[in-house]
Amino acid sequence: MMKKMIFACAALSLLAACQSSPKKTESQNTENAFVVLNDNDVTQKKDVKLSELAEDFRIIRMDNRDEALFQFGGAYFSDNYICIKQRRAQAPLKLFDKTGKFLCDVGSVGQGPGEYTSIYDALIDEKNGNIYVAPFAWNPRILKYGFDGKFKGEITLKGNINKGKLYLQPDGTLSMVHLCFQDLDGTFTGANIQPNDTSRTQYVFNKSVASNFRDAGGMNVGFNNEIWSYRNTDTFSFQTTFNDTVYHYDVANNQMTPRFLYAMNPEVRKTGWFIVNELPHHFAIIVVAGEKSRKVLMDKKTGEAYEATFINDFMGNMGAGINFEDGYYFSCAEPMELQEWIEETLASGDCPKDEVEKMTKLKDSLHENDNNILMIAKLKK
Repeated sequence: MMKKMIFACAALSLLAACQSSPKKTESQNTENAFVVLNDNDVTQKKDVKLSELAEDFRIIRMDNRDEALFQFGGAYFSDNYICIKQRRAQAPLKLFDKTGKFLCDVGSVGQGPGEYTSIYDALIDEKNGNIYVAPFAWNPRILKYGFDGKFKGEITLKGNINKGKLYLQPDGTLSMVHLCFQDLDGTFTGANIQPNDTSRTQYVFNKSVASNFRDAGGMNVGFNNEIWSYRNTDTFSFQTTFNDTVYHYDVANNQMTPRFLYAMNPEVRKTGWFIVNELPHHFAIIVVAGEKSRKVLMDKKTGEAYEATFINDFMGNMGAGINFEDGYYFSCAEPMELQEWIEETLASGDCPKDEVEKMTKLKDSLHENDNNILMIAKLKK
């Protein structure tokens, strides 16, 4: 069960660790250079504690009121707020404060003005009191809501946004990348938007991160691809399934530049895939390839890389998922699910003796009909 939990959570985000030497550019400092990490070069293994990467761990019992209940599908964070994306496509985004108190639904599901049928990404702009929502596809609009959940307006771009990912710049510029379908006359892979003056929107096109909606045989395959971006660094980092390279959206120069390439073993790549999540000091890679699935972490400064087993040492050395978003580690579980994880941890013998009582009390305090429990920790800068 614990192994299933680790890889199920991994699809939402990631984490891991590293120690053999990757192939680098001429510069030995990989913090700013374009870096290639060869899958076959990662031979070392290591346990990685969550406390090595994150701090200020908290267990948040989400509000139990009926209107606060949700089926977890993802989370977005700011200093004082949490947005929960639900597993069901046609379900509203929910806003909580950092203690887990339910505040409101963000907008509503529908096809009218200010409504959405599904969500691909959301972003909390706490400074300006805005929550931005990028609908799933075939929509040129980014929706904007207040912290009361009410619709405040929309940003309309010059073409449809497909699986758009959002990033807020320090100066208030809202940046966006998405799946640009060239065969459907897609003309931009990203945009820089001034929310208060959309006439100043800058568009960018990079052929390397553009794709086609139909394959050579005419099959509609465009939405088989994903675009991943987790907002864990000071740069807009993203990756697509059809391109093995992580790109940075350089907002100042309005261009997309390659930053990191994970060279997956060609035989494994035939049926496998991977996700890269750029963290402040590491590249975290999760490889999904059946029996050859694994997690890898590469240190940006030293270039060391290794296969990792990730451990939540804040929770009695419990096995952990690898989710990072908006500068936070997170893991969400239903009460009985978390109870099962704790029981497995206690039975494994890995839980330190001085934490057994704490973990047992937590297990006994969980009730089947309660809302989800969210565990979070702040990524170290």
